[in-house]
Amino acid sequence: MIKCTECGSSQEEGSLFCGECGGFLLVEAGKITAVLPFSEFANRPPPPPLNQDALAPAQAVQKVTLVVPSSRRRFKLDVQDEVQIGRASSELVPEVDLTDDDGAEKGVSRLHAKIQAVQSGLVLIDQDSTNGTLLNNYRLPPHEPYPLKSGDEIRFGDLLVHIFLTDTRTD
Repeated sequence: MIKCTECGSSQEEGSLFCGECGGFLLVEAGKITAVLPFSEFANRPPPPPLNQDALAPAQAVQKVTLVVPSSRRRFKLDVQDEVQIGRASSELVPEVDLTDDDGAEKGVSRLHAKIQAVQSGLVLIDQDSTNGTLLNNYRLPPHEPYPLKSGDEIRFGDLLVHIFLTDTRTD
C-alpha cells in the first residue's frame, strides 16, 4: 500500500490517483516523468538573424532540393529571387505547394514562409505563419531572415522538410 500525500489515505500499489481525493500519487522523487533529452532546444531562441549587408540580392541562380520525408516528395528548385512555401488556394499557388503533403492537417499556412536568395547564400523567412516555422528546432520569429545550410531540418507547422543545397560554383 502507498499513502496519498494529499489526504493520507492508503491506496493500492501502482495507483496513479487517490481514490479518496483524486490527488496524483506519483509525486515522489524519481517517479515523475523525466524531461526528454534535447527538449530544451524548442525553448531556446534562434541564432541571430543576418544583418542587412548579408542580404544583398544574389547574382546567380541557386539550386535547392526540398525533401518531404512523410510523402517522399522532392521539390527541385532554381532560386533566383525568392520562392514562396505554403498551400494552394483559389487566389494563390505558391511555388512549393505542400497541400498534397497533408499541409492543412499539419498546420501549414497558405503563405507560410519563403526562401530568398541573397549574396551570402539562401535565407528562410517565416511569413507570420499561424503555426510557426522551426529551423533545426529553433522557432523563427516572423519576417526575420535566417541562413540555410545543406541538410537543415525545417518544420512548417508540424510538417518536416529537409533542404539540400547544390553548390553551383565553378573552380
